[in-house]
Amino acid sequence: MYIPSAQSVLTAGLALTGILREPRTISEGSVLDYTVEKCIDDEGKTRCSKPFAVTKSTCYQLEWKTEGALTHTTAEVRDAASGEIVFYRDTDGDWTPEKGELVYLDFKPKVPATGNQTVHYVVKTCE
Repeated sequence: MYIPSAQSVLTAGLALTGILREPRTISEGSVLDYTVEKCIDDEGKTRCSKPFAVTKSTCYQLEWKTEGALTHTTAEVRDAASGEIVFYRDTDGDWTPEKGELVYLDFKPKVPATGNQTVHYVVKTCE
């Protein structure tokens, strides 16, 4: 008769909790694109996400949609302290930070003569 050790029971339990865990929403909302390169423009309109914390080696899924007939925006993940770009994406997808830090998102318009469009975004942990 096989009696599992405490270590094998613990390992199996941890594996199951990882498998059954659902993606968690980290940040979501709507902002204007980053045509005016300020998080709050002169008219008081929000152009960046609120800062949120990311953890080193954790996978995050970035998704966004820009309103408008002919639009394309890219997502920029910036360090909240310095404003430096730490990650850039052209399309929805995954990002795994190299270190834990406080970051925010902005969305740059890439189609000439467009801008000031609303961007709806969500950041989740990966499945």
